[in-house]
Amino acid sequence: MTIRQCSLPLLLSMLLVGWCAPVRPLAAQTVPAAQERQSNETPPTAETTHPDDAITDPESVVRSTSGRFALQAEAAGWAALLREHIAEFSPGAEAQNITPSLIRRLRQDISGILATEGYFSPQIQFRNLEEATTPAAAQGTAGNALKLIQVAVSPGPRTIIAEVGIHFQGALASAEPLAQERQQRLIHEWGLAKGQPFREDDWSEAKTQLLESLRADTYAAARIADSAANVDADQQRAVLALEVDSGPVFRLGELRVNGLRRYPSWLLSRYQPPVPGELYSRARLLEFQRNLQNSPYFATVAVSIDADPEQALAIPVDVSVVERRARDLSFGVGYSSNTGFRGEVAYRDRDILGKAWDLRSAIRIEQKRQLGYADIYLPPHDKQLDSFGVIADRQDLSGVLSLRNAVGIKRTSHRGLLEQRLALKLIRERKTVEGEPQEISKALVASIGWTWRDVDDAFSPRRGEIYQLDLDVSDKALFSDQRFIRGYGKYQRWVPVGKTDSVILRAEAGQVFAQGDAGIPEDYLFRTGGSTTVRGYAYQSLGIQHLNAVTGGRVMGVASAEYVHWLNSTWGAATFVDVGDAAETWRDFSLRQAIGIGGRYRTPAGPIALDMAYGRQSKRVRLDFSIAIAF
Repeated sequence: MTIRQCSLPLLLSMLLVGWCAPVRPLAAQTVPAAQERQSNETPPTAETTHPDDAITDPESVVRSTSGRFALQAEAAGWAALLREHIAEFSPGAEAQNITPSLIRRLRQDISGILATEGYFSPQIQFRNLEEATTPAAAQGTAGNALKLIQVAVSPGPRTIIAEVGIHFQGALASAEPLAQERQQRLIHEWGLAKGQPFREDDWSEAKTQLLESLRADTYAAARIADSAANVDADQQRAVLALEVDSGPVFRLGELRVNGLRRYPSWLLSRYQPPVPGELYSRARLLEFQRNLQNSPYFATVAVSIDADPEQALAIPVDVSVVERRARDLSFGVGYSSNTGFRGEVAYRDRDILGKAWDLRSAIRIEQKRQLGYADIYLPPHDKQLDSFGVIADRQDLSGVLSLRNAVGIKRTSHRGLLEQRLALKLIRERKTVEGEPQEISKALVASIGWTWRDVDDAFSPRRGEIYQLDLDVSDKALFSDQRFIRGYGKYQRWVPVGKTDSVILRAEAGQVFAQGDAGIPEDYLFRTGGSTTVRGYAYQSLGIQHLNAVTGGRVMGVASAEYVHWLNSTWGAATFVDVGDAAETWRDFSLRQAIGIGGRYRTPAGPIALDMAYGRQSKRVRLDFSIAIAF
């Protein structure tokens, strides 16, 4: 490479016409090692001293020279960084006096930024285009000539990682198979491989990821003992060296609970706390924290440890909680196109009889439905939640007036993505169909159901799927008027399209196996139609057609396809096709079809949907309103 040498008088002349020598190639350099905290490391830079720039005589600079700077560079990421971090290259930069110190500072800033991207031998030239001089009419009041100084930058060859050396000390350096396996996994997951370009940000990020991986599991006090990036600018190669001290193996000790006043201390043991002697895992503590946070008893929860190597054999687990109030009284109003306007009063007591039993009760008055219920949930145990309750439910839908009273018990358990439900319910129902005699039916129903959820967001999914299967059995020999078996299945899938849109697919089907539908409560037969089933048809208006009413049938099938396009983070639009029906037998089954469009408004509880659908068979347009949430 040719290096120009300039005498001091000649350099002054060259500065006045906007010319300067290219940057010298940088000799091999070593990035200083960091102790413990990588944020204290000295990044690799290209400091180049130019004797030509060392102008000390202020009188040698023509005072009337002022102007702006414009960057001349290829369209690349490093050029964007220069424009972002050097104020003189911004579009709105003000004119300023062109001095040797300003030229030196710009040269150093450019070299420093390029060094963080792995360019240690840049070529930088300052060019003064005489034709860009501002006309005399636009000159300043002092007669200063405003010039456009073009800064031509060529980054030169990029430095490539030639070698990577990672060494471990502490407990991880032992010869035990688990420690050796962990070392190999860390080296395999290391983010900077040989042959990759060297960037300061990548170097820092790779060290951070390795350190966080260690601290998240077993080695809570891991640290970077030493690190260095040895850069040879002449050969465009970097040698990375890293010394990692894992510290001791951490095992969890006893719980230290702070903030528990109202509820008994044994309550925490029902939410799968870590066991003393268990290997430290950040994910395990977060799981325990999440379990407590999702419980009805605590408003906020924080679970942590103090990574003190002196207590590594049994590190105390600190649990800080803020308790919820034991009792709540709330009121609500709402509207649904299915059942009309709604008013509700709810009462909750989370500490019934001082046993942390959770009472949830409400009275809800809707135009087409009125109900009251009270359920008591016991504290969980072994990932199982037991409950029992009563309900009184009155409905007047599609010409069918029904009054249902029920009492039941239920157990819900979770295993990963799978939820299982077991229930036993005793039901008595009085049903009146317009123009027909009143019917009274009772049934003791045993139920089992499963739901498998794998979605990216529980309230507003964009990717994933849900499967649901329910089986109900009743027999005449056990307090029932009819022997029947009921099966029901549902499938939903969310398919992302582009960055924000999605396709929602839904299918559900069910059948009741019985000699007839007499004596079967309406809840265990099938009707469909409405905002969450077949839009364009009234709520539960598809079933067995009577003269002035619609009752439930023994078979049902529904399918839907919907495309949602989000206009911004809050508002969206949808188009959909729904088909479905309910009937006495599959021979009587006839798909009703609807097409429509709708609006979506995103809320923390899920999108609110307002849909307008046209029923092909009904030949009517209907508005449907619902809150679209994952079930």
